Amino acid sequence: MIPVKRVERRTKVLKKPAFGCLKGVPSVNLTRGCLHRCVYCYARVFPETPTREVHLYDNLVARLALELSRSKRRGTLPAVVTFSTASDLFQPHPAILALAFEILKLLLNHGITISFLTKGRITKEFWDLFQDFPDLVRPRFGLVSLSLTYHDHFEPYTASPFLRLKQIEKAASLGLKPAARVDPIIPNVTDKEEQIYSLLRHLKNAGVEEVAVSYLVLRPKVVQQMKRELPRTLWALILAPYRGMPWVQVITSATTKLVNAEHRKKGYRLFREVGQALGLKVRVCGCKNPDLPFEECLPWEIKERPKPQQKSLFL
Repeated sequence: MIPVKRVERRTKVLKKPAFGCLKGVPSVNLTRGCLHRCVYCYARVFPETPTREVHLYDNLVARLALELSRSKRRGTLPAVVTFSTASDLFQPHPAILALAFEILKLLLNHGITISFLTKGRITKEFWDLFQDFPDLVRPRFGLVSLSLTYHDHFEPYTASPFLRLKQIEKAASLGLKPAARVDPIIPNVTDKEEQIYSLLRHLKNAGVEEVAVSYLVLRPKVVQQMKRELPRTLWALILAPYRGMPWVQVITSATTKLVNAEHRKKGYRLFREVGQALGLKVRVCGCKNPDLPFEECLPWEIKERPKPQQKSLFL
């Protein structure tokens, strides 16, 4: 496991993305870099991401507490806070988990709804905390495949697929209404009909009602990363449906390749058909499929608190 270095956050903690379903909703990032190091991760190739260590923002609790205090005085306390997908809230390191717990507790005690997406292992103290705030916790679990071979190749430092299913069951038992994100679908690897059926059936049985899906999007440095870290024959299989596709803008990256439209449409159609048969709602991520009709992929309606209005001075 790569080392974790404590650093100080010098910029604002709560930042609002300017794109997609989460546009305008404040988000928090606990670390720069992520110990999960998934082979397809776009955040690993950001210029500011350290390559040989993960940076933990050691002063995050104090800075966030100050920001929330100021927002409360101004009447602008956010209704919802999400956690950045550039890293994971539940990375396997005691210092990161300790910080995550304090940040979550701080937000929940302010009555703020929290939403996170994770492929990590959630420990007991978090479940105990979530149990006290069932109406304020909106968990999403990333799960692309139940195959342990897939896990070894693509997500070796994350929680195992079956542990994630158990965690979904736990979240459902606490009334947290867990959702799942099947992203990235790996073309020619995880999009066969029998694989889709098995995955969605297990998710449904674990307590999931809604699933968001999207195929792998490639950036030049992600291509280099995957080519370097995957077996050659596997990488060639994945790359086939990208051949001849132009570089396009997806979200904030102008140099992105998508799986060809016919392959994606066929895969999404299978997910929808299987989902419908199982009683699951399947949403296609609109941000990562700009050439298809836009569809929001959040399973909940997220709204900011209404801004306080000035009272009239006269009747």
